[in-house]
Amino acid sequence: MKITKTEKHWLFAVVLFFALYNLPFVPGYGDARGALIHAALTLIPLWICIYVGLRRVFRIYRIRDNRKEG
Repeated sequence: MKITKTEKHWLFAVVLFFALYNLPFVPGYGDARGALIHAALTLIPLWICIYVGLRRVFRIYRIRDNRKEG
């Protein structure tokens, strides 16, 4: 099975935002500012990226209906 262009872009975006999640100069979650920075840089874009990517991939690979008639 070949990896499509959409899947490559999706994988790149997810890995990029996961790497941004672990930036050393951003304060930890114990600090309110740090939590907001983490959310703005990583969590929100990562969620958007995952759900948009899932929608595009499922548009390419349709889920088959295996229920039998009768």
